[in-house]
Amino acid sequence: MTTAVNYLAQIRSLSMLGQSNWVPSLLEFKFVRVLSLAINGRAEMPVDLTIINQLSQLRYLKVLGIGKSTIIPCQIRGLRLLETLDLSGIFFCSISLEIVDMPRLSHLTVPHGTRLPDRIGKVKSLRTLHGFMLPMDSLEGIIGLGELTALSDLEFSFPNGGCTGLSKAAWMTALSTSLDKLGNLKQLRVNPFDVFKQVVALRADALSSLSPPFRNLELLDLKYGCTFSQVPRWIGHLHSLRELYIGAKRVLEEDVALIGTRLPSLIILSLRILGIPTERIVIGGSTGFLVLSWFWFDCDGMSFLAFEAGAMPALRELELVLDGHEWDKAAPAGLHHLLSLEKITTMRARYGGKRQRLTATGEDDTALIRSVFQEAADTLPTRPEFELSTSQKIRPMEEED
Repeated sequence: MTTAVNYLAQIRSLSMLGQSNWVPSLLEFKFVRVLSLAINGRAEMPVDLTIINQLSQLRYLKVLGIGKSTIIPCQIRGLRLLETLDLSGIFFCSISLEIVDMPRLSHLTVPHGTRLPDRIGKVKSLRTLHGFMLPMDSLEGIIGLGELTALSDLEFSFPNGGCTGLSKAAWMTALSTSLDKLGNLKQLRVNPFDVFKQVVALRADALSSLSPPFRNLELLDLKYGCTFSQVPRWIGHLHSLRELYIGAKRVLEEDVALIGTRLPSLIILSLRILGIPTERIVIGGSTGFLVLSWFWFDCDGMSFLAFEAGAMPALRELELVLDGHEWDKAAPAGLHHLLSLEKITTMRARYGGKRQRLTATGEDDTALIRSVFQEAADTLPTRPEFELSTSQKIRPMEEED
């Protein structure tokens, strides 16, 4: 027995799958540095992981679980050496995330919708921050974001229902001010928060006045978390951007030219336009997009998108999202100018997280969608593959005034 215990104490990396009856044995791995736990969803009792607080050598901790609840020590004070804490796989978690006593914490991922702690600004070592929901009844946590100047990867959401005790203007100003201070960001994602099956996009025009210092940003994902009235001008200053996902009520040809010519490293573009555009968007050889390989266009006015000679010379995949009832029954014009195109995918849209049932009319729309885009693909010189996806893409509801 002594030999077995000594052997377990020498283990530095451990991955475990099971129920709560195996948790006490973790004490035998007292020098473990990397710990990954998958909690069996069939466990009837809450899984108590407060014992983790005694594993003082931990550098990396990841917990996955779909059980009734997972109990984690509120402050994790004993884990002074912890660098990565990933709780993204837990559905129910009692952790209060008083994490200011973890001086080396660099990467923090929490269950989607966990409230951002007011004292988050104290954890200045953070480089990754994922999963938090920004509070709309307090500015302390949002202001604290601006103190995390080492952040390179930030992902957050916001609650549906508006501010409580605060004006929307004050809340947005605080968020804009904090983002203006994060000069080391390389990835920024803003996600909608699903409340009562309603996915709602934040009306984000207040962020159009940003003077973003994150000139090294490589990924910007605002497509479903935010809706702008028009494409913010500051996006044209993000010259290192490789992936852009954005949604706007109005997109002009000059907006697309701004993205195409000012972002020379862009390889992925996802563009969501509300309703039917008021003007055509024409993409040609002078519009840039020289290395773009993947273009996602979410809009019911497909005929308002046109390609001219020299457009997107490296484009290999074109994905089109549409509402079969609102769609203008056309494909984008000039697809034959996309000389590297290998695949066209069409996907139906659904709204607010609710799946639409296909009626007889829906089935007819499906046949029409297949006919229009299959015919377009068949006539192209590159003979790209065509796929009508069986899945549906969520379009968020728009925030009310």
